[in-house]
Amino acid sequence: MSRPKNAMEIFKHLEKSNCRECGEKSCLAFAGAVFTGAKPIDACPRVDDATRALFKGGAGETGDNGDIYLSALQQEMKECDLAEASRRIGGTVSEETLILKVLGKDFGVDREGKFHTTLHVTPYLGVPFLNHVLHGKGVPAKGEWVSYRDIPGGREQYNLFHRRCEENLKRLADGHTGLFDDLVHLFNAREVPPQFQSDISVVLHFFPTVPFMICYCNDQDGLGSSLNVFYDRTAIENVDAESLFYLGVGFTYMLERLALRHGS
Repeated sequence: MSRPKNAMEIFKHLEKSNCRECGEKSCLAFAGAVFTGAKPIDACPRVDDATRALFKGGAGETGDNGDIYLSALQQEMKECDLAEASRRIGGTVSEETLILKVLGKDFGVDREGKFHTTLHVTPYLGVPFLNHVLHGKGVPAKGEWVSYRDIPGGREQYNLFHRRCEENLKRLADGHTGLFDDLVHLFNAREVPPQFQSDISVVLHFFPTVPFMICYCNDQDGLGSSLNVFYDRTAIENVDAESLFYLGVGFTYMLERLALRHGS
C-alpha cells in the first residue's frame, strides 16, 4: 500500500485514455478523486493489478485496515450468543446462522464469522453488519432524519462522506433517470412523500432498525440538482459512526459498479 503525496503520483500509473468509465471527466480528475478519497482506485475498470495493489487503501479507503477490522469482528463472533443477538436486533436463527434483512435480502452469519448471502461482502458491508450484530441495541427508528454530520462522531468525517457518498450519488442520479426505480426494485426501497423540499425521496433499510433516506432535487432554472442522504437519529444506537460511514459510501460504490456494468 502506498500513500501518494499528490494526485500526479496516481495519474502517472493510469491509462490516460480519458474513457470516463469511472464516472470522472478525465484520468487526471479520477486521480484527484482517488487522492482526496472521493473514489477508490479500483473504480477504474482499466487499472492493472500492480497499480491497484500500489494504491489500495490510499486516502479515504478502508483498505488493509478494513480487512483487519473485519477479521477481528469475525473472531468476536465465536463468543456471540446468536439467539440473544437475534432477539435484540430483530433477526432469526436457522441452522446456527443468524439471518437479518439487509437491503431487502437475507444476510446471514454463523459463529465462525462466515457470511451466508448473495450480496458481495466487503469491509464496507461486513464491518457494519458484524458491529450491528455484536453491539447494536435494537432501538427502533423514530422517523427523525438527520445528516451524517449530525450523528455523534460523524462531523469529523462529513466532508469525506459528502464527497464519496452524496456527491457520487448525485452524479449517478443526474446521469441515470431510472436510478430511484432501480433502488425500489433491486433493494426493496420505497418512495415516500418528498422530504426536505426534495422532488424525490426514497427510504431503504441497511438493517431493519437502520433506515437510510435519499432526497433528490431536480435541476430547476439552471441552478443545478442536489442530493442529500439522511439517517434516523437512532442509528447511532444500533451501529457506530464509522460503520454508518462505511454503509453510505459502500452502497454508493456498489451502485456505481452496477451502473458501470450495465452501461448506464
